[in-house]
Amino acid sequence: MKEDKIPIGENIRLVRNRLGYSQEYVAGRLGISKQRYRQLENEEQDSITMGRLSEIAFILETDIETLICLHKVKFSKAGFQQGDSQVLHQLIQTQQELIIALKGKTSPE
Repeated sequence: MKEDKIPIGENIRLVRNRLGYSQEYVAGRLGISKQRYRQLENEEQDSITMGRLSEIAFILETDIETLICLHKVKFSKAGFQQGDSQVLHQLIQTQQELIIALKGKTSPE
């Protein structure tokens, strides 16, 4: 039985688009070319290192788990259902709040 691959690149693209970030913006933050970043969005799970995935998650204000699991959230092919959009928005909002809280704990007092 063939192992199902996680579409991490597609998940990254979805989060990036929802935040309104361009490929150029994320590539610049990663210090790579737009072409190399485009390749990352087209790759599957075994092509992206955990370190790189962590960097991308930080830039996209989310976490690695979201980038791995987001494809499991069901979205309408004809467009977002109201509930689907709310689920995605809440997921991103929760992750942003977590990152802010964690940054506050690690900053010097």
